[in-house]
Amino acid sequence: PTSGRVNVHGRINAILELGSGLKPEMTGKDNIKLNLLINGVEQDQKRITQEIIDFADIGEHINQPVKTYSSGMKARLGFGLATVTDPDILIVDEVLAVGDDLFKRKCYARIEKFFKEGKTVIFVSHSAQSVIEFCSRAVLLYDREIIMDDMPKKVTDFYQKIIFSSNNDKILNEVRRQEVPVVKTAKKVSLKKEIEIDDKFYIEGLNIKPTEYMNYDVDIFDVMILNEDGNKVNILETGKKYVYTYKARFLINAIDVGFGMQIKTEKGLKITSSGSVNHGCTIKKAKIGDVFDIKWSFVCVMLEGMYFTNVGITSIIENERVIINRLVDAYVFKVKENFNKYSGLVSLSQQIKINTIND
Repeated sequence: PTSGRVNVHGRINAILELGSGLKPEMTGKDNIKLNLLINGVEQDQKRITQEIIDFADIGEHINQPVKTYSSGMKARLGFGLATVTDPDILIVDEVLAVGDDLFKRKCYARIEKFFKEGKTVIFVSHSAQSVIEFCSRAVLLYDREIIMDDMPKKVTDFYQKIIFSSNNDKILNEVRRQEVPVVKTAKKVSLKKEIEIDDKFYIEGLNIKPTEYMNYDVDIFDVMILNEDGNKVNILETGKKYVYTYKARFLINAIDVGFGMQIKTEKGLKITSSGSVNHGCTIKKAKIGDVFDIKWSFVCVMLEGMYFTNVGITSIIENERVIINRLVDAYVFKVKENFNKYSGLVSLSQQIKINTIND
């Protein structure tokens, strides 16, 4: 650092880049022995070594020089070394972008274990979804400056607003004006008002001010969910059919226009998203004054909980598909209790059948 001070309380380990700390001429197994010595691990070396080997899962390559490893193999060994030695603080910098899905799941499971044990993980990532899912606090950095320090959902919203905006200076000034205090502890994001559902399908008070990312003059309005009878609803039932709809008024001329939707949990975890471009459905030419009514039909597979929706509109500008307007948290709805028939985020309409087999 050119200035400043960092106070560290506890043992720290880091994965700052692929293969950092690994000696290329040494074998994977010899690197493990060296790393344990550096970290002062004297007890259970045999057991810990085997645990790292099992985690890396690179087979006989563990006896080969690290310089012969692929980037994924280095990541496997490096992550195993950094986490199995049981640090109090772990710094992970984008390394989870490498490797197959099974390895990524092992890494995420290890990080979840750290959280449950009360350890500190500094997770550096461009993946907004990963930050929302794992972190209790987020810091947004831009051009060597701390722009925002707040709850992950709020920070990632502004991060995406910056990267998709055509006027970053305007967005940055908007962030700075908020004067957001530093978050000391994790907080649960929730609506303040408790909602009594009874047999109603629409409840006043389920609303939130959306964040708009308008890069070009296209208004998005009348965002709502309709039931099969055409009624506006914000109380949904698992297994029922609905339509997610919104309107768009164009104040510019645009070509090859696409429309998108997204449903996410209260914490911002994406349940589903879809774009009309992927369905081969676009508006070839939209003129000033045109108004379009977009309808997305779906079956509610979500289980009991609060959910939020996004809306996005894209167009081809200078031979590139860009977001011309987007609403985050455009609509809020709640899924009714399913009487504990299922649990989790979604229902697969599981059915059980038990047969008795006699010898």
